[in-house]
Amino acid sequence: MTSPLSPASPEGRRLVLLLGLAQTVSWGTLYFTFTVFLAPMHDTLGWARPFLAGGFSLGLLVWALCSFWVGRALDRWPARRVMGTGTMLAAGSLLAWSLVSNQTAFLLLWLPMGVAMATTLYDPAFVVLRQAFGDAYQRPIIGLTLIAGFSSTICIPLAQWGVEHIGWRHTLQVFALAQVLVCLPVHLRLRVRPQQQASASTVDDPAPIHTSAWRMVLRLPVFWAVVLAFVAISLIATVLGAHLIPLLSEKGVPTGRQLLIAALIGPAQVLGRLAMMRFRLPHPVRVAPATYAAMAVALVLLALSSGPLLLAFALIYGAANGINTMLRAIAMPELVSRNQYATLNGLMMTPVLLAQASAPWLGALLWKATGGYAAVEWAMVACALIALCAFTYGLRHAPTRSAREGVQHAEATPTS
Repeated sequence: MTSPLSPASPEGRRLVLLLGLAQTVSWGTLYFTFTVFLAPMHDTLGWARPFLAGGFSLGLLVWALCSFWVGRALDRWPARRVMGTGTMLAAGSLLAWSLVSNQTAFLLLWLPMGVAMATTLYDPAFVVLRQAFGDAYQRPIIGLTLIAGFSSTICIPLAQWGVEHIGWRHTLQVFALAQVLVCLPVHLRLRVRPQQQASASTVDDPAPIHTSAWRMVLRLPVFWAVVLAFVAISLIATVLGAHLIPLLSEKGVPTGRQLLIAALIGPAQVLGRLAMMRFRLPHPVRVAPATYAAMAVALVLLALSSGPLLLAFALIYGAANGINTMLRAIAMPELVSRNQYATLNGLMMTPVLLAQASAPWLGALLWKATGGYAAVEWAMVACALIALCAFTYGLRHAPTRSAREGVQHAEATPTS
């Protein structure tokens, strides 16, 4: 592919649809459904739940640590190589998980699983759309996350059905087969290339990546402001993912309402992304302050309420978190540089994913230290306000177009 696709073209819509399908399967099989397997694995193997959860945390840690290097790989080689390899790792890891009976083997399988997460989930797909659509990448990214936003809604019930009817081991084997039959063909058929390659050659030789560009970015306060904002939001999202149900139980919320609140967040994320698609904002990155302000309000409702206002929390928070996924995809090209998107996005996501890996433990630590979830709730409010302030700073101090071109010139100029 040597020229950008149009989002309205049949080829462009097909690419978004197929990548969205692959993302739905990948997120469901590698991330969202772990919670379904926790109890049956404990019952079958007799291993402590903290140990089992530690395997998942290890996978998240590996994802974080290799995020930057995956980004650099995507700026060097065609995405089909990177994502295709990641899909094979995912299938092999799921198969190994289904056969595991040894604690050491269980921990070791999360090493390739973490690499599979880094090479197949959202960020590599965002890179593909940036490479395929050029500067018209924003609406395709919204469309992709709109499709994949239903992953937990679809895959968690399917995993639960599988555990009840065929057992957790066979369910994982079905998931491994889904990676091979659904995700692998999509990823291997990708025909996008890094921008340097697309204009230079049709051969799969690696394109040179110069370190001066990303090192220059590390000296930009705007880069660190954006990173701080996304780290803060990642802490909120992961703490809620791990602690929402016990937090609501501590408030005395009935079980049925707990499940309703948790179930509303996913569809609300999709609604937030639909709103982004509907309004077609010329500079969507500028909705960040309002998004994080709304998230702070939602978290205040969570902290102060134990009644029907919790439903409002779920809707507002979910919509804001859905929009945040979009902001994460467009922040680097809109505020720092449009070149070497994969490398810069991987650089940004490394601390964000590290925060994601540590957040459940930090939430539990704060709960234990204070004897309840009140401190955790107000800490999340503080994180939302930090994100608001940090991203507002980034918007106000973003480099001018000429300054961004200076970074891009550094990216294109070899260093001695």
